[in-house]
Amino acid sequence: METMERDPAYIAEQVKFIRKLHGLTQENLADAAGLTTRTIEKIESGRHRPEEQTLRSIARALQIDVKYFEKLTPEQEARQKAEMERALRKMVLVPTNPIRSTSDFLSAFDQRHAFRIDTSTVTADEALETAAAMTDYITDLNDIWDDCPRSQQLEYARSFVDLCQQIEEHGYVCYMGSHRQRLRENGRPTLVFRVGVMTIQPKEGVDGTRCALIHLEGGWESLDADRVLRPSDSA
Repeated sequence: METMERDPAYIAEQVKFIRKLHGLTQENLADAAGLTTRTIEKIESGRHRPEEQTLRSIARALQIDVKYFEKLTPEQEARQKAEMERALRKMVLVPTNPIRSTSDFLSAFDQRHAFRIDTSTVTADEALETAAAMTDYITDLNDIWDDCPRSQQLEYARSFVDLCQQIEEHGYVCYMGSHRQRLRENGRPTLVFRVGVMTIQPKEGVDGTRCALIHLEGGWESLDADRVLRPSDSA
């Protein structure tokens, strides 16, 4: 494997650029890359030469080539930044909140066309079964929700909150939020979907709102109005 040249000052500028381009805080980027916020702070100071594996973790989280952190010619840099701006349309930063009451669930689950679920952080054996039950519950509920009377929706919400309490006893918290995404095809009206998001995250002393970084697939892209930062604002 070829070893990349690591210029701390250049890497600091590149990390800050792409982080701000995607509207991420240092904590958001650290969460997405599986690193500590302190590590991101040290990299962005320009005084710390990060390990290549650390840069690979950041690149993997943002779905970019690790060569993005190698110093380029002005022409290469302009082309690379244009590619970053195109990639921005395929990413959404979604605020999510813990689900601990029926009202939390009802607020998060209403008004969505589809649901995106991520339980990849659940590794504890005793929590895996509960996480699987929660995934099945949301998948099934998404198919019938709009046809249920409100009283039945309330019962379903209470049952799901019970599962949230169970998984919290195992050291995890269920978070929910939503985002919009659009599909534009020649000769057809633009489709805009609201997609619900459920993630299960370790407690780790973090509570309140957490952000999930979503990568959109196929022809789907984020809406301009939903982007925290526009490319023209990133300089």
